[in-house]
Amino acid sequence: MNKKNLYNILDFGTSNIRFVTFDEDLKEKFYESIPIVLETENLNYFNEIKNVIKKAEKKTSSYIKDIILINNPKNLFEINLSLNKRLNDTSSINKIFKSLLLELNHLMNINYNHYDIAHIIIDKCIVSDKIYYKFPFQLNKIDNIKVDFKLICSPKKFNINIREKFNKINLNIRNFFCTSYTKTSYYLNKFNYENISFLEIGFNKTTITIYENNNLKVIYSIPIGSFNITKDISKIFKISIQEADQIKKLFSKSETEFSYDDTQKYNSLSTNIILNKNISINTLKKVILYRIQEIFDLTFTKSNISKYNLKLNNSNLFLIGEGSRLFNNNSFFLEDKFGYKSIKYYDENDVEICKSGLICYLNNIETPKFSTKKQGLFEKFFNFFSK
Repeated sequence: MNKKNLYNILDFGTSNIRFVTFDEDLKEKFYESIPIVLETENLNYFNEIKNVIKKAEKKTSSYIKDIILINNPKNLFEINLSLNKRLNDTSSINKIFKSLLLELNHLMNINYNHYDIAHIIIDKCIVSDKIYYKFPFQLNKIDNIKVDFKLICSPKKFNINIREKFNKINLNIRNFFCTSYTKTSYYLNKFNYENISFLEIGFNKTTITIYENNNLKVIYSIPIGSFNITKDISKIFKISIQEADQIKKLFSKSETEFSYDDTQKYNSLSTNIILNKNISINTLKKVILYRIQEIFDLTFTKSNISKYNLKLNNSNLFLIGEGSRLFNNNSFFLEDKFGYKSIKYYDENDVEICKSGLICYLNNIETPKFSTKKQGLFEKFFNFFSK
């Protein structure tokens, strides 16, 4: 990406903006995080990003022009497509793969022209009744193939808008990836589980990603996150959003049991804000518990995972994201509707989140570029016969 082969990764999150520069050995050379303040959605953080870039340039003695951006778009969209190729003459596997990408290009332009592809994932390939879970580049010649693709897409309008904003501070987005996918695929290899799920509770959304036999099966988001817990506390106890967020974060450092049992014991949180506001800790805990239960239930219900016939009882669930910090030291006794083998909290760090984007970039099969211009008669005619 520059003369020194440095890679610049920016995670444009909802609660933090993280920037890391890595060298060609994937070692961190510079890191800084910018916290995002509650209720300041319209605040322009690009001047702060520009200042961070200047610090990175000074620290690494290099000019930064290109970045790899990872972000969770508000309207994350998953498309599942199956394509078949039957050829009269045997063709090289690389030629077939390219023709499949062209066909994806064609289908996206016709049916999903408001979206851009962030990730092209191969679910499985069938060649002569033999199943492959990666594209079989090792085969020399084939005459037919069926490929099941999973495409992770983001709104084209959002991508254009974010590129324009970065261009104004002289930064070019070299590649754009979905954070939920880059993180979980990176952790998948790190934890070395074949069957694993991740529930990422973010600021204003929650995303479930499920892998089976090392293949992504489900990725789905709902527009509810940890900020909804903050708003519940604020509304019920009639306190400000900032005070409610401060109280919620107290539990991230506690060892408290959250249960539907009213006779439970709990550790006293003797803080000034709770005492001064005359807040019942039992009621407070129930507010948090009920919203957490709703986040779990809605995520699994809306994602419709039952149709995939997944074996969750043989799978491990990891809780990630800023909102999952509530599970760090606390015990939650939720209604068991999921049947997971185990449920664990994983404490992420900023550098590895950005590193997941770099790993994805280095492993990425280049996403085809889709034209948004209208096709003329000759182009339509040519594309029809070139399928």
